[in-house]
Amino acid sequence: MTDEIAISHLQRRKIEARALIPFIEACREKLGDGPTSELVSVAIRARSSEEGAKWAELLGGDVAGLRKLAETVWAAGGGMDIEVLEQTADRLAFNVTRCRYAEFFQELGLRDLGVLIHCNRDRTMVTGFSNDIELARSQTIMEGGTCCDFRFRRKE
Repeated sequence: MTDEIAISHLQRRKIEARALIPFIEACREKLGDGPTSELVSVAIRARSSEEGAKWAELLGGDVAGLRKLAETVWAAGGGMDIEVLEQTADRLAFNVTRCRYAEFFQELGLRDLGVLIHCNRDRTMVTGFSNDIELARSQTIMEGGTCCDFRFRRKE
């Protein structure tokens, strides 16, 4: 038996952010924005690749597994609203029409950190999930887009 309390992905990200934000701000003061962003990106990406591999093991490392991940992890607990546009064995396309992760960082006035510590994970998470799948995305709500346009496809 584990003593971990089950919480939503959104709640987990909020807890992580509240711990990281003061550290990132202190690093920015000491090291500057550029070096701090580079260090945080490297750390976040390494962790997201590990998470992707874990999720692939749990949900299956294919397009159907990515849809399960989006619907049962990312959107669970009200994290985001998803509109699935297409799913085949080789492709998954969906838009995030409401993102409570972005709303959280917006409320803090820290959209730039939201991009850095949340949105920045997606591509390396996919690499950890499967080397055969890639993500294309042209916009995110966090960066001011009307939606987050996730387009996954199996590499040729």
